[in-house]
Amino acid sequence: MSQTETTSAANAPNHPRSRLQRYATLAGVSAWDAVAGAAAMYGAIVLRYLFEPAGHPPGGVEWVASGLFAMACLLVLPLMGLHRGLWRHTTLADAGRLFQGIVLAHLVFLPALFLITRLADFPRSALLISTLAMAALTLGPRLAATAWRSGDLRALFRIEDRGAPAGVLVGGAELMAEVLRREMRRAGGPSFRFRALIEPGGAYKGRALVGVPVFGGLDALEDAVRRAGRDGESVRIVLADSDADPELIAECARVAGRLGATLSRSRAREGEAAFTTVEAADLLSRTPRHLSRAGARGLIAGKRVLVTGAGGAIGSELTRQAARLDPARLILLDSAESHLYEIDLALKAMPDAPDWRAVLGDVRDSDRLSAVFEAERPEVILHAAALKHVPLMEVNGAEAVLTNVFGTQNVVDAAAETGSEVVVLVSTDKAVDPVSVMGATKRAAELYLAAAAETLAAPRLCAVRFGNVLASTGSVVPLFERQISEGGPVTVTHPETTRYFMTREEAASLVLEAGAQTASDAREDGRIFLLDMGEPVPIARLARQLIRLRGMEPGRDIEIDYMGLRPGEKLHEALTHAFEDTRPSGTDGVLRVTGPRPGMQALAPALTRLKAAALARDEEAVRQGLEDVLALGWPDGVRSMVERLSAG
Repeated sequence: MSQTETTSAANAPNHPRSRLQRYATLAGVSAWDAVAGAAAMYGAIVLRYLFEPAGHPPGGVEWVASGLFAMACLLVLPLMGLHRGLWRHTTLADAGRLFQGIVLAHLVFLPALFLITRLADFPRSALLISTLAMAALTLGPRLAATAWRSGDLRALFRIEDRGAPAGVLVGGAELMAEVLRREMRRAGGPSFRFRALIEPGGAYKGRALVGVPVFGGLDALEDAVRRAGRDGESVRIVLADSDADPELIAECARVAGRLGATLSRSRAREGEAAFTTVEAADLLSRTPRHLSRAGARGLIAGKRVLVTGAGGAIGSELTRQAARLDPARLILLDSAESHLYEIDLALKAMPDAPDWRAVLGDVRDSDRLSAVFEAERPEVILHAAALKHVPLMEVNGAEAVLTNVFGTQNVVDAAAETGSEVVVLVSTDKAVDPVSVMGATKRAAELYLAAAAETLAAPRLCAVRFGNVLASTGSVVPLFERQISEGGPVTVTHPETTRYFMTREEAASLVLEAGAQTASDAREDGRIFLLDMGEPVPIARLARQLIRLRGMEPGRDIEIDYMGLRPGEKLHEALTHAFEDTRPSGTDGVLRVTGPRPGMQALAPALTRLKAAALARDEEAVRQGLEDVLALGWPDGVRSMVERLSAG
C-alpha cells in the first residue's frame, strides 16, 4: 500500500486510528474542563481567604474542594455533551449551555462536599467566584479558537428565529460551519432553524458545530429529518455544498421523497438567493462543466454578433452569455414574436447591456437575411434557429427541411456575401444514425456545412452536437415538472430509455468555445464539436428524482405511466456515428469529431432535389431526398430511412 493510501485509510471515519484520535480529542476536552474547574475552585477559595486574618485556607479545604469539583465537572459536563462541540465553531448557544453546565456542576459538588466536610471552613462566596472563573477558563479558549478561525466574534451572537422553517444541513464539516456562520450574520435573520447536521463521512458523529448536533453520516439522515419535524413541521434538507456530488443529491432526494421533505442547496449569496431549490441540472450523473471564458471572450469581444433563434432556450442563453463578453453589437433574429420580445426585455433589464437590435425574421427568408447581414455586417454568427420537436416534424417534414437544412444554407450564404468570420451551427445527437425526420435534417445540415467549408474561404464553419438540454422548451424536464405540479401521472416513453443531458449554460458555452477554436485555427474549419457528457441518464430515474425533489414519493404520491416510444424516437441516443472518431480539443471536456466529408459537387444535386420536394410539400419525396443526402455521408452505404424508422 502506498503512503497516500495508508494516510487516506487512516483518516477514514471508521478506521481504528481515526476513532482513537476522536476519542483522544474528546478526552482531552473533558480533561481541560476538569482542570479548569479545579483551578477555578482552588483560586476562588485562596482568593477569598486573602481577605481573612489568617490569609490562607485552614485544613487544606482548597485541595479537597478543588479535587471534588473537578470530579463533578468530569461527570456533569460530558453528560451534557459540552465536550463534543468543536471549539473553533463555538456560538452564543454553546456559551449558554456551558454556563448551565458550570452551575449544575456546582449543584452536584456542593452536597458532595457537605457529606465529606460538612462545609467546614468552606467560604460560601467562593461559589460565585469559582463560577465566574471557570466560565472564563472554559469559554475563553473556545472563543479564542472561534475568533482565530472566523475573525469575527459577532457571529457568536445568534438569536433563533422561531418562525424560520426547520432544517437538516448536509455536507462537510467546514462547509456546514461556514453556512451556519453566514446564517448568523444574515441581515434578515436566519432562513432556517437547523436542528441537525449530517456529515457524510461520519467522522463528527456525536459532536456539535456552531451549537448544532452532528447526527452522523448519511445513514442517520432519515432519523435526523424525522426528529427535526417531530412537532409536525415541514423540514428542508439543505446541501451545504453548492456543487454537491450527484450521488449525494440523489440519496438526499430519496430521503426527502420518503419523508415529505424538500431539498435545497446553499449558495454564497445574500437574501433569497442564499438557498435555492435543487433542480434537474443537479441530478446529472456528473458535475456540470464550467468551460473557460477566455476563448469565448476572444471570439465575442469587440465583434458584431448575430444570434439566430435568439428567443429560444439555447438562443436566449447564447445571447445572455455573449452580452457579458463585451460585443460591439448584438443582433437578435427570431421568427417568433413573443420569444424575441422576451429576450429583448431581458437585455433591457441587464446592467451594462451592449448595443443590440432585435430583428423579427425567418432564416428561411433569404432576402430578409441578406438585408439584415448587409445592414449589420455581423462577424460572428451563432445559428440556433431550428424546428426541433421530433413527433411534430415527423408529420411536417417539409417544414423541417426548409428551416433546418436550407435555413442553414441561407445563413452561410449571407455570411459569405458579407465577409463574416465564423458561423457555428447548433446540431443534435439525434443527427447520429437518425431515425427521425428532425434528426435527418440536422445530419443533412452537418453534411452541408462540412462540404461548404471545403469551398468557401470565409466564413469558417463548424457545428456542435447537443444532447438534451435541461429545461429547454419541449424537453422532458418541463413536461415532468408540469405533470408533477398537476398531481401526475408522469409519462415516460419506456422504462429503459436513456438520454444524454447538458445544462443550458453548458450548451451555450460549448457553442462559444467551438466558435473560438474554429475562428483561431483553420484546421477546425468544417469540424463538429461535442461536449463530454458522461454517461446517459435513464429517463425513468430522472422522473423519480424530480418527484422526490418536490417532497413526494413515486408510486405513492405520483404515478409513473409508460407510454411507449413516440414516432421518430430511439430507445438510446449516441453522440457519434460508428465511422467517426473523437479526439480531445484544446479545451478540457470539449471533443472534436472527425469523419468522412462529402464534397459539394456530389452533395449539391441531392440538396437541389431535396429543396424541390420540400417546396412542393411532398412528404414522401422529402423523406427520399433526405435519404439521398444522408447516404453521401456514410462511407459504407446506408439503409433506407424507412427501414431505420422501423428499427427504431
